[in-house]
Amino acid sequence: MSPDEFADILAFDGEFIQESFKGWTLADRSLPAVSFVDCDLTGVDFTGCRFERTTFVQCRLQGARFVDAAMTSVRFVDCGLGGLDFAGATLVETSFLKCDLVDARFDAARFDRTMIVTGQVEGASFAGAALLRSGILEAGFRRCDLTGANLELVIVTGADLRDCPLAGLRAESVMLMEAQLDGLDLSGLSLARCNFMKSSLVGADLSGCDLTQSNFQEAALGGAALTDARAPMSLFIKADLTRAGMAGMDLSYAILDGAALDGAVLDGCRMELAQLKTVSARGARLRGADLTNADASHADLTAVDLSGANVYRLNLHGATYAPVAEGVGSSTTLGTDEDRAIAELYDPIAVDRRLRARRR
Repeated sequence: MSPDEFADILAFDGEFIQESFKGWTLADRSLPAVSFVDCDLTGVDFTGCRFERTTFVQCRLQGARFVDAAMTSVRFVDCGLGGLDFAGATLVETSFLKCDLVDARFDAARFDRTMIVTGQVEGASFAGAALLRSGILEAGFRRCDLTGANLELVIVTGADLRDCPLAGLRAESVMLMEAQLDGLDLSGLSLARCNFMKSSLVGADLSGCDLTQSNFQEAALGGAALTDARAPMSLFIKADLTRAGMAGMDLSYAILDGAALDGAVLDGCRMELAQLKTVSARGARLRGADLTNADASHADLTAVDLSGANVYRLNLHGATYAPVAEGVGSSTTLGTDEDRAIAELYDPIAVDRRLRARRR
């Protein structure tokens, strides 16, 4: 196809099917509402192009460049984009469906309401990129460079971050459920309001992190380092924190119901009004911790060390309480409430079954 023919079709309906543009230079062009279907776009230079409602379907784009391109409502479907350079590009309401993005470069790119669904992004670089209200779903997120990236309101499924460079990463309100983060150094990162539900962070270093209102429900954090992390109002329901180092954490108003804290070190933690119902904290150390008004109902506190801890009005209803050292204010702790204990034995379903049986 000649450049004149290209211009004519672009002006008419903008639909190109099974055409070859191999090696063309389209830098700084405006390509609104254009469709490329089964086209050969190998080596095409789209640097600085402005795309709007443009569609690429089953196109060959090896070696193409999208540096500093501006994309709005662009769709890539089943395209080979491995190793392509999108550095500095702006992607708004853009989608990549079943595309090969292995080793693609999105350095300093800006994502807004953009989705990468299925396909592969293994080895892609997002260094210095900003991802807002976007998603990477079931796309083999591994070995990706997130150095200095800024993620907000992003969802990433099936992520394995163990080999991802993460220095300087900032993540807020990011959903990383069932992610693999074992042994990673995440120290000092801002991870507020993130969702790590059922993720594995065994042996990870989260010391000094901002984990405000984050969700670690059913997460594996055995042996993790959380020293001086800030996690007020966070969820650790049924999380495994066995032998975790949690000294100096801010866990005020946090919910740890059903968590495993056996052998954990929580010296100096702020835990006022924390929910610790049914936790297992056998042999845990809470020296100097503040447990004011915390609720440890039905918890197992066998052999806990509460030396110097503030246990003012700590609720121990139904708890197994056998500390090796008492805390300050132990005379104010709340023991088992007999009326509540009786009420807890009430099984309305069983009562209903008995009543129905009698009626028969």
